[in-house]
Amino acid sequence: MDVLPAPSTKHVATLHTRLPNGAEVTVRQQAVDVDGTRLGTTGTTLWLGAQVLSAYLASAIEFKPQRGRALELGAGVGYLALTAASLGYDVVTSDIEPVVSCVLAPNAAAAPRGCGRIEAREIDWFDAVRAAERRSGGDEGELEGSTSLALLDAQYDLVLTTDTIYAPEMTPALWAALERAAAPRPGRRTPTVYIGLERRDPRVVDAALEMGRQRGCTMRRVAHGRVVKALERAGWHWAPEDWEGIEVWKGKWR
Repeated sequence: MDVLPAPSTKHVATLHTRLPNGAEVTVRQQAVDVDGTRLGTTGTTLWLGAQVLSAYLASAIEFKPQRGRALELGAGVGYLALTAASLGYDVVTSDIEPVVSCVLAPNAAAAPRGCGRIEAREIDWFDAVRAAERRSGGDEGELEGSTSLALLDAQYDLVLTTDTIYAPEMTPALWAALERAAAPRPGRRTPTVYIGLERRDPRVVDAALEMGRQRGCTMRRVAHGRVVKALERAGWHWAPEDWEGIEVWKGKWR
């Protein structure tokens, strides 16, 4: 079974594909909600960033049972969560509704046996923005009953996001959520952050990365050659133009 680049499969409602380690998975993609409302393809189909970061992680991290915990933000169909679970991580994979109900939760529930656990949850990045605004205004109280904040505050070893840097108006909320989940806190290990992105508009991407640095996250791009080797190791024989513009970035708060 060949693994095709994501743009070639967006029309496929039920995608039979493989993870980078060779495990076969079935990924539900849905462009229409149960009531007939069109959802588009932004959060309900597979994207290249998730495929490429998955290949890189699988090449850099060997499988180990009970390896740790990972958080994924803006998961979409959950392909990256399936990959992280196949490496031994217990994964909290997240998006917003209706993405969670339509595609993410069903795909998480269909993870191959022998993987880490996957829990599909809704996380609103803007809860992190609102909480930060309250603190900056001198209000030390949290947003009452916010499950998003509770999930972001938990202990993780990896924090992952792909294909989430494209709309400048969303970037501050993304970084607020990333900072909440990955910045140093007493009694909490500081996780490594991985971002997979497509450099559609260099100005948007560069501004987003700079925003992360200004918030204290040290970012560096994973060398392109290492990513090429990761795809080769996965057995994905893609032409360079099939995934042109896709980058993997690694970061950590200090």
